[in-house]
Amino acid sequence: MLKIVVALLAAVAVNSSSPIFAQESAKPAATPKDASPHRVGLVDMAEVFQGYKKFEDMRAELQAEIEKSDAEAKLMVERMQKMQQEMIESKLAPGSAQYELGEKGLLDAKGEFEAFRAATQRKLARRESEMFKVIYSDTTSMVKKYAEFAKFTVVIRFDRKDINDETAPSEAVQRMNKQVVFHRAEDDITDVVLQTLNKQYDTTGSARPTVTPGAIKGASATSDEGRAPSRN
Repeated sequence: MLKIVVALLAAVAVNSSSPIFAQESAKPAATPKDASPHRVGLVDMAEVFQGYKKFEDMRAELQAEIEKSDAEAKLMVERMQKMQQEMIESKLAPGSAQYELGEKGLLDAKGEFEAFRAATQRKLARRESEMFKVIYSDTTSMVKKYAEFAKFTVVIRFDRKDINDETAPSEAVQRMNKQVVFHRAEDDITDVVLQTLNKQYDTTGSARPTVTPGAIKGASATSDEGRAPSRN
């Protein structure tokens, strides 16, 4: 009887452990890590933004809209001033029906002006936010494409400007705190990113410029020939 019990326990142990071994053997082999060395690139995002023609055009459109809103607001203010001047010149007695009617009209005009100003500020702030979002998306997309083409594994945002005799003391302190103290000129991809963005924008005018490796390679050659000396 004891031998039968031992045999049954052994069978249960084998059966309960078999699925675990099966699961372990069914696990896929670990993907080997990329052993290629890291290559770090640097990009001055502020300089790309400032030099990107699309950003310049979008800012011009936004500025035109601001000027249009300012002109409308100016007309509304002039209208209120005229209404107020008419009330003064009419010498209406405070509390009279005509005075209260004129006062109500002035308050209504003021309310319309305040509502217009608040709505305009919200609209322009939203337009500005959308503009920066589009330009940032364009830039990071181009950085990714060039990094993949040129085999950069990491791209870090940095300020390529250095301290010189014309640097203001307050600005010099800020530049002393920058993270990148030294870099090779070939690791700064700011110029090639900016030139390729402008080239694609001039060619297509699309919101999200697309770049082929050949186009990037051509822009890279141009950048190497006309690159300003590094100030880092």
